[in-house]
Amino acid sequence: MNRAHPTAHRGISKAFTVTVLVIIVLAGLALALITQTKMTGTATLNDLIAGKFPTALDKAGTGGVTVTVTDLRVIYVRTESDGDWHVAVTDGVIPVFITEITPSYQAKLGQPQPGSVIQETGIAYCDTVHETESWHGNTCWEIHPVTSWDVIGRSTMTVTTKVNGGLQAGISYAQDPIQRGSAQAITIQALDSDGALVGAIVSVVVDYASGSTSHTFSCTTSSSGSCSVTWTIGSTSTPGTFQVIVDVEGAEFLSTFTVTA
Repeated sequence: MNRAHPTAHRGISKAFTVTVLVIIVLAGLALALITQTKMTGTATLNDLIAGKFPTALDKAGTGGVTVTVTDLRVIYVRTESDGDWHVAVTDGVIPVFITEITPSYQAKLGQPQPGSVIQETGIAYCDTVHETESWHGNTCWEIHPVTSWDVIGRSTMTVTTKVNGGLQAGISYAQDPIQRGSAQAITIQALDSDGALVGAIVSVVVDYASGSTSHTFSCTTSSSGSCSVTWTIGSTSTPGTFQVIVDVEGAEFLSTFTVTA
């Protein structure tokens, strides 16, 4: 009978073991490449919207690119049904851009204050579900999740509270005064005797200082009783006092902000 030599078996066994180890190592490297978050430098909101960075594979940031965007003014912070904090920001060019702090980062990071100027670092993500929605800036792009943020400027958010009958409205501006050509945001916080007014339709009319231009916006209050409208003031708009008329369920509230040249 022709039998293989024992050392031959040992050689085959060693070769098989080495092959298996190589396969395991390669598989691990492949997995690392898939899940690795690549790093990049400082970006702008325009860079993100233009698709200069690949999207993460999911909302946890898997396989995504870490970007840092600076000089962002916080428009509002809102808690969503999935537990994420929506931090709406503007750079003065893009009227509104959504960034999200997920529950796993919330205890560590906390919430930035509306009106503050911050630098954010996080993962570029394209959420196609919202890419045609105005509150989302008519783009799919987000920073999601935000992994860190720092205040780099003093808040210029001003808030005035008005009362009409049983309703109360806090009206705040991202900037007041604000330079023409900049993105402005108006946030309304609606309350009644029971607390936050949820699901209320809010109308916002802005009459320009020229007396010949007027814009009408609308929004619906969230679970916190707040909603926001954003737009860009024309670069040739007449400087002066802009009149704001806010209507919450038939109750009217008046306010103003100043536009400079």
